[in-house]
Amino acid sequence: MKMKLDKKILQFFAMSLVIILLGVSLIVFFQTRQVQLFGTGMILSGIILTVMGLYISTKPKDYFLRDERSVRIKEKAGYQALLIIIIMICMIHSIDLFWKLNILFNDIASLLFIIGVYSWLILKWYYGRKGE
Repeated sequence: MKMKLDKKILQFFAMSLVIILLGVSLIVFFQTRQVQLFGTGMILSGIILTVMGLYISTKPKDYFLRDERSVRIKEKAGYQALLIIIIMICMIHSIDLFWKLNILFNDIASLLFIIGVYSWLILKWYYGRKGE
């Protein structure tokens, strides 16, 4: 397994190492539960960044360039996901007006976000399988 070690990869590894060291220092120096959980999360994210850096450093630079087809698929899926979210907002608003439920945006924001993300992922998969 041949790794490339250019300036950007080394900066990425240094950044992940700094995040791990900050997480360790938070756990060692602070004794509150919330700070220790935050430090554990920082250590975990630093380890994930290190694994990502190892994966990226073994691939050639041309491997991560996007072609026009994948860009078009993501644009199309994003547009359709936006339309799905707008239709969901209109449906929820009309239900709210009809039954007088007093639904606030804070009540449905997380639901709309989840619907948008999953619809984008499903549409991206569908357009990738379907082709042009």
